[in-house]
Amino acid sequence: MALEFILRHACIGAREPELVDIGVAGGRIVQIAPRIDADAPGEDLAGRIAVPGFVETHIHLDKSCILDRCVSREGTLAEAIASVAAAKRAFTEEDIYARARRTLEKAILQGTMRMRTHVEVDPRVGLRGFHAIRRLKRDYAWAIDLEICVFPQEGMLNDPGTEELLIEACTQGADLIGGCPYTDNDSHGHIARVFAIAKKFDCAIDFHLDFDLDPSQMDLEEVCRKTEEFGWGRAGCRRSRDQIIGA
Repeated sequence: MALEFILRHACIGAREPELVDIGVAGGRIVQIAPRIDADAPGEDLAGRIAVPGFVETHIHLDKSCILDRCVSREGTLAEAIASVAAAKRAFTEEDIYARARRTLEKAILQGTMRMRTHVEVDPRVGLRGFHAIRRLKRDYAWAIDLEICVFPQEGMLNDPGTEELLIEACTQGADLIGGCPYTDNDSHGHIARVFAIAKKFDCAIDFHLDFDLDPSQMDLEEVCRKTEEFGWGRAGCRRSRDQIIGA
């Protein structure tokens, strides 16, 4: 395979202090050697350290850059959710795209190559956030691998219409589904519905789990129980515990 790009005289931890050339083809590193003799464009790092791209595992691109639209007098999670809930009623797809693009470009310029973003889906914002971020994912696929996790920030069972929108987003290609059990009146019912949707679409789960840090309301054990019930915790299963994440 012909090399497309070469990083020359790079320092990598495993071979320090030896400097190496790094050959890239097809978007992947295919060769590392003290000297690569190939006629390909490149850049001389002059001994600087080469590291893997950064991975952002949890961000909310659809809600980025809205500080001027929200208030924070109490500094509580409940206030933050309520303030954003009010603000997002006025969100448009173009507005979400423009704000998310600003944040995404900053991340890319600092070396981020993989990102998972949570996107709110509910009757207030509909699928506007999902459509905007899906377009962003397509437009910046050349620079970053972007995963979209649709989730019900304000609850699901206590918010009629939300589950149907989540299912529609999954039908249209959401990468995974999330949940916020602590925002629902029936947290275990919430968890059960998220697992059911994940099973239907064969997608991973990323929970906002026990985020309020209330020791009297812990749902981790229920998530573990559902993991075993669905058979996603057994060794050799095609879905591993790594795909069920509590943040």
